[in-house]
Amino acid sequence: MKLVAISYPACLILIALLFRWVGERWWATGVGLYLPRLGFAAPLPFVVAGLLVLRLWRLLYTQLLAALIVLFPLMGFVLPFPKFADDKPRIRVLSFNVDSLAGGMDNILAEIDKFSPDLVFLQEVFVDQDTMAERLRTRYPSVTASRPQFMFASRFPVVSTEVPEKVEFEGRMRTARFTKQIVDTPLGRIASYNVHPISPREGLAAVRGQGVSHEVLSGGLFASARSTAMQEGSALRELQIKAFADMASQESGPVVIAGDTNLPSQSFFLHHFLSSYSDGFSDAGWGFGYTFPSYRRAWMRIDRILANDALRFVRFDEGQSKASDHYCVVADLQAR
Repeated sequence: MKLVAISYPACLILIALLFRWVGERWWATGVGLYLPRLGFAAPLPFVVAGLLVLRLWRLLYTQLLAALIVLFPLMGFVLPFPKFADDKPRIRVLSFNVDSLAGGMDNILAEIDKFSPDLVFLQEVFVDQDTMAERLRTRYPSVTASRPQFMFASRFPVVSTEVPEKVEFEGRMRTARFTKQIVDTPLGRIASYNVHPISPREGLAAVRGQGVSHEVLSGGLFASARSTAMQEGSALRELQIKAFADMASQESGPVVIAGDTNLPSQSFFLHHFLSSYSDGFSDAGWGFGYTFPSYRRAWMRIDRILANDALRFVRFDEGQSKASDHYCVVADLQAR
């Protein structure tokens, strides 16, 4: 029992390190990044019960350590820390993956109206773009639709819109999956990036096959075809993230990057390419901040609002509407 009590937190530390420093670069840790993290706490009550029964009181601290590892690095809990806004101008930014308006355009618009943002970043507007743009123009003077999926709305003048060139991946030209708008705001001219790198969904489906238990018992889980699908998706996602990260790094003024990043909190790509940006939830939110999947008990925080050091977050919220399979995220920013 002593060995189990010590080994459990040690294994959790190893898992957290693998997620953070290997992450999407290996298919197994890549899969693990997108699974519910609460499962790592499953052994905890049994180990604690065993220690109590055997009266190994001194080893209970190992399980406190295990609980803290699960809660903070693995599940991503953020403690509340007050952020105080001053009387300087502020803007409100909302990002929303609208799931092809599957939950209804009226419901999407109601969620936007609820928060009344100044800048709106929408992803996955794959259908009814023209109608959605018309509805947004009754609320915002500047609305830009970039096919096939992006939409941007602003209360402030949009100086320019840029759709980047495609990126080459394995001999094919693939969309970079982001757009850039330059906006004149009370905080100055902001470079706004609306991003949605490719989802890991196809790779995860390939790994899952006929069900995780079946694939493990049959050995199919470790077939090269399944791991290849996961690795290829990760490689394309890395290329798309690098494309907008490189472009954003050339900006001389304030930068906001918002969207469905498909990057969990311990993602290697997130820390490698975007570590120089503040994360709105980490800075001004608290709790877990999970945004996907909304139709179940959400377990991932992949929808993000990031900003460079010219801006600071003073408030952060997550929506609760079931109009999409993602919750929207909302942040208030001021000039630093």
